[in-house]
Amino acid sequence: MDKINIDELNVRSMTGFGTAVCEKDTYKMSIEIKSVNNRFKDVYAHLPAGLRSLESIINEHLNQYALRGKIDLYVNYTDNIGNNSSLVIDKDLALAYRDALNNLSQIVNNSDIHSADEKFSLNNLISLSTYPGILIKEDKFPDVQDLQDDFTHTLDCAIELFIQMKTAEGKNLCKDILYRINVIRKITDDLCQLAPTIVEKYRQNLVAALGEYLNANDLDQTRIIQETAIYAEKTNYTEETTRLKSHLSQFEQTVINGGNIGRKLDFIVQEMNREINTIASKANSADAGQLVVDVKGEIEKIREQIQNIE
Repeated sequence: MDKINIDELNVRSMTGFGTAVCEKDTYKMSIEIKSVNNRFKDVYAHLPAGLRSLESIINEHLNQYALRGKIDLYVNYTDNIGNNSSLVIDKDLALAYRDALNNLSQIVNNSDIHSADEKFSLNNLISLSTYPGILIKEDKFPDVQDLQDDFTHTLDCAIELFIQMKTAEGKNLCKDILYRINVIRKITDDLCQLAPTIVEKYRQNLVAALGEYLNANDLDQTRIIQETAIYAEKTNYTEETTRLKSHLSQFEQTVINGGNIGRKLDFIVQEMNREINTIASKANSADAGQLVVDVKGEIEKIREQIQNIE
């Protein structure tokens, strides 16, 4: 396969970050997106309560990309005028607390804290207001329709930077992975060249072993040839190296095709590992064993890297 141009690849990492800000005279709005590795696509939108109706826009725009990973999106809104908050009284809860306190007083002191006609003093009211949920701080937001255009534009800017970072990181991952693919291809070629020498070494050892017990004239060359042929058949891993080379080519082609390829690459790596394990079980050779260890080390490094690919 021709040398792959990394700059032309359309492969993205699952990790990324992007942020954008929209600032007007009356408000400031910022959007931040970040993602980490995850088997599936999970989007968590964190919006102020008054802007939650905009979540559908977030999902719509993110769905334009075949994303995978755990994605957190944060929206922050600040009112520049300074009147973006108000206190709301939960009347029913306040009265319930008052009645509960009166009942508690009757139980403990057998008397009412306040008669039915007595009003709470300012200190009583301040004390009562500290109970959870009576005074609720609510943020004020303009009409969501008035924010929608600015929100959409800011969201798209944040997503663009987010995708740019994921793409840049994806290319860096591919550069390292493709280097290791070439290392495995070179080692596979070495295994192919080593295969005949394994058989020849076995034949030589067989002749030497028999020669210790028999005269040269008594050696049965036909039997030696038969034993060598049987051994060659048992240790022949040509089929496995052929499939391994095929998997390497499929891996590279998948990277070139780009897109949402993480799971497919993971499957190909599993198949590569299966072939090298078979070679290891067949090749009765220390030299082949060392090459197998080298290949398995590179495969493991590739497996770790593709866990980051979308």
